Amino acid sequence: MTVVQYVWSEKIDSILGAGKSLEMLGVRNWALDQAGALDALERLRDEGIAVSGGDVYRRENDRLEPTYDNWYCDRGDGEQIGEYVERSIGVAINYITEYLNPDGRAFFSLVPGAQ
Repeated sequence: MTVVQYVWSEKIDSILGAGKSLEMLGVRNWALDQAGALDALERLRDEGIAVSGGDVYRRENDRLEPTYDNWYCDRGDGEQIGEYVERSIGVAINYITEYLNPDGRAFFSLVPGAQ
């Protein structure tokens, strides 16, 4: 019997797993290009999954390297989960959309928030 180990959950892994694995950097997650990250955010929103933050990587010689740029969005005291999902997805969309990426080599990892 094979035991499947998910990074986040079956649902989240199926969305984020479309990106490039970050295992070679010791990170159990994936990084997506700008269009892929924006698509993943819409899919996470549809599933009611918040995003507590993310990190930026840059493709260099067919490898992803950390830029040490990141963002976060904590759930506010008394904030309803639906409100947090919408706000956190909005923060992520704004960050990724506004990120300077003229050569298209930026990739974004998303960190799902606690549900």
